[in-house]
Amino acid sequence: MNEDQMHRLMMVAGMTLTIVAGLSTIGLLIATALQYSFATLFSSILLAGVTVASGWATSFYGHKVTGHPLVFTNEAEREVLTPKQRRELRRARGEVVFDRAITEVEHERQNIVHRQLEESHDDEVPPYETQWTQREAEVQRQLEARRNGDREERY
Repeated sequence: MNEDQMHRLMMVAGMTLTIVAGLSTIGLLIATALQYSFATLFSSILLAGVTVASGWATSFYGHKVTGHPLVFTNEAEREVLTPKQRRELRRARGEVVFDRAITEVEHERQNIVHRQLEESHDDEVPPYETQWTQREAEVQRQLEARRNGDREERY
């Protein structure tokens, strides 16, 4: 039995326990309402705790079954790597994404500086292409079109 099958089995067992414990909790609450006794109230509170815990276990193992589709897209990685290696790989990929985002922000900052220098007619720093460049250029074109339209209407 491999790891994926074990997680699937634990998820189904947790789901079954959650359903049984939930129905039993409801039954004990009804019994507590009909004939109030401290023992049934205490039992229903304990059973409610078991219901919550087994619901959490179902969710935990369900997450393990579905895996991390954005990080582990390759089934071979799931079979070859140990959980510790997969965790390290996920952390390393996250660092790469973070570094790319930092680079993108730095390029955008340099674009802002370049635009300020461009206004003073200094073209030594080339503009970088970032994910915001196209949107910002489109907004600038729209603003210029509005300004030109306003000038024509005045004269």
